[in-house]
Amino acid sequence: MEIFSENIRGAMCYILGFVTGALFLLFDRSPFVRFHAVQSLLTFSTVAALQIILPVFPGGVIIARILLGISVILWAVCIVKASRGEIFKLPVFGSIAEEQLNLPYM
Repeated sequence: MEIFSENIRGAMCYILGFVTGALFLLFDRSPFVRFHAVQSLLTFSTVAALQIILPVFPGGVIIARILLGISVILWAVCIVKASRGEIFKLPVFGSIAEEQLNLPYM
């Protein structure tokens, strides 16, 4: 018997960004959860990398702060959508996650 439902596990993939995405990708076998895990891993590892790289460039600090605000909103939306059992494909990362898992969700 599972402790958490598939929807809750899908939402938990986003809680700590790419960290929980990687953990759920390794340990969960549900296609729904694995999709959200890969999408979380790709999205939030990219955001973290950009947060590190952007301040090096002129004007990059401002862009990094805007990106941080957008990513917090995106993070919340992903958690809510996954907890409702929806497959919420982000424009780039959702398609990549789908291809990596060979899941024809959309």
